[in-house]
Amino acid sequence: MVFPMLPYKTLDNILHQLEPEEELYKAHHAEPDLSDLPYILSGNTPVYVMAADIVPPFSHAPHPSIMMRKTNRFINVYPHVHPWIELGYMYSGSCDHTIFNTSHTLKKGQVFILDSEAPHSVENLGENDILITMIMSKPYFTDSFFNHFSEESVLSRFLVNAISKQTSHDNYIIFNSEKNRRVTMFFLELMCEHISPSMNSQDMINSLISLLFLELISVFEADKALQQMQLNKSTIVPILKYIESNYKSCDLKSTAAFFNMNPNYLTTILKRDTGYSFKELIQKQRFRTITNLLRNTKLSVEEIAFQTGYENTTYFYKKFKEEFDCSPKQYRNQHKINY
Repeated sequence: MVFPMLPYKTLDNILHQLEPEEELYKAHHAEPDLSDLPYILSGNTPVYVMAADIVPPFSHAPHPSIMMRKTNRFINVYPHVHPWIELGYMYSGSCDHTIFNTSHTLKKGQVFILDSEAPHSVENLGENDILITMIMSKPYFTDSFFNHFSEESVLSRFLVNAISKQTSHDNYIIFNSEKNRRVTMFFLELMCEHISPSMNSQDMINSLISLLFLELISVFEADKALQQMQLNKSTIVPILKYIESNYKSCDLKSTAAFFNMNPNYLTTILKRDTGYSFKELIQKQRFRTITNLLRNTKLSVEEIAFQTGYENTTYFYKKFKEEFDCSPKQYRNQHKINY
């Protein structure tokens, strides 16, 4: 049956309304019946095993290989494994999601993808905590599906691993997509298609999932680039401190060796992150020390030059003039502090 196009406001109302089970859970009048589920022990914790026939081949869903559902609120989702690939989307609120004994707080707009057979659980969701999960059968990922993606994309590698019988199924990815407009839009459209299928619902869902995965690849790559940039920034600070402490004796080669870097790479990151070459940074650190000594001590200019690594005073005077457009004596007279 084909329904009219579902407005997002109506979708929001549907997702927030209490299901009959949720009403019981909220009133603490019911617990899920897990007595018929087989389980394995992970330490002292039972991990329930959901067999392939626990969920039918999605005959009641608009797509035979994909099912979307809202996670029940007001109750813990106990640790479990299943044979499907799972994609999760935090529609609103947040939740604590544990995967392989590692807890992650999912925020509104974030997405996770979970390999089959990976144990996971969700702590009690509150009234406004709406977690949407989409489970996908492995046969869904055919050659035609992979034609949309680069062979080197993170999702392609993940999915190839997930559907392979020769690999261990213990992977997951959390995407920091909370500010991504397209990810939100694609999930909204997927949810609308499942609640109110259109005339060509299967094709629509296939296309939306392809677009969603392409956008998730972009999110992952952008996040990786940001992490690398932050890593670079955190790397540059100890290098600058090292130069500050050792400017009289260090050179490019010894500094690179200290940080286990190639000298050319050290030159590249210094120029990129500070705008100066190694030689220029050494020069600037020398002049910081020189000007401090000129302002705050009675040491002669020659003594200051020698202390800061200049053995040739003529060369020192020349470089100082180039930097400050005055002589060291003129600088001292203009900036000295009474001592």
